[in-house]
Amino acid sequence: MKKVYCIRHGKALHNVLHPLIGKIAYTDEKYTDTQLVDEGQYQSEKLGLTWKEKSNIEVVFVSPLTRTLDTAINIFKNMNVKLIANEEIIEYSQGKEYINLRKCKTELEKNYPMVDFSNLDENPKYWKGEIEETFKELNERDLHFKSMLKNCNYKKICIVSHSTYLKQFLFGFVDTVDEKHELKHCFPYEKPLQQLIVTESI
Repeated sequence: MKKVYCIRHGKALHNVLHPLIGKIAYTDEKYTDTQLVDEGQYQSEKLGLTWKEKSNIEVVFVSPLTRTLDTAINIFKNMNVKLIANEEIIEYSQGKEYINLRKCKTELEKNYPMVDFSNLDENPKYWKGEIEETFKELNERDLHFKSMLKNCNYKKICIVSHSTYLKQFLFGFVDTVDEKHELKHCFPYEKPLQQLIVTESI
């Protein structure tokens, strides 16, 4: 049976700023692709030291944003496990919220040589600029990713992504994008893959 472990990234700059300045922490271009803060670094490093199931993970699919890449590397450092960037699991919304605009592939490959970016295009695939991504579009990329997981050969899979995307992945809908109802940072949510896939939808 395939088992999936979903991990939200460690606390990042916009998570700290949002209670202070509101939505601008997401939408201002100066906060493009925010990084982990010290607490987020600590959260991810601590999980890497305490998570017992980590040693059984065969592959890690990681969102190509700085906060998720750093989280995955902190958790799985010194392990011989594949880290594969996947754009389907990037955060919602891919539009207006500059915290979710990834860097170009060339820069990512330079900054993270230990991560496989071969499935990415040079420029962001889903970014819509000032047009906000719809929930229907989020659902479509989620189904595409689940179809890939269904057909891959890995049995113990880790996904390092974001709260809103992971709520879509785990529960099939997004009830809110309010910070107060987010998933926990650096906590492994575990589910059998078969419980996440609706066969007739893929």
